[in-house]
Amino acid sequence: MTVRERKKKNKVRGQRTHGKGDTKNRRGAGSRGGRGRAGSHKHKFVKYHAEFGKDRKVREKSTVVALNLDEVEQLLPKWIAEGKVEKGKMALDGKKLGFSKLLGRGSLKTKVVFENVSASKKAAEKIKKSGSSIKEEKTEKEVEENGSS
Repeated sequence: MTVRERKKKNKVRGQRTHGKGDTKNRRGAGSRGGRGRAGSHKHKFVKYHAEFGKDRKVREKSTVVALNLDEVEQLLPKWIAEGKVEKGKMALDGKKLGFSKLLGRGSLKTKVVFENVSASKKAAEKIKKSGSSIKEEKTEKEVEENGSS
């Protein structure tokens, strides 16, 4: 003979509230805050208004990989050995090397041309002093303006 699961009605026999809390909760729709969309402008506001919760648009954070000038100086021999930078030209392409900004800690001793990279004010000053230069990456707006005129 197969064993069958007891129905919930029979399981809760002898428990007075049948698992529904206080007896007051069974009377009307009071325990659920009203029927349907009742209270949608008061206590159920968050549930029924899209701008609270579900449809909120979150701006994506832009990822900026930054390197200090002393780090660039340290990594130069490695990049030359790997063939990412030509020794004669000494042109560092930020996109190829995986960084997009230069910061001003440290100093540059070698003359380098930076491409596709932005720089802080301090870094830009130090780069000019060392005899190096920056070809800054143009933004999309600049490209559109130059292309249309």
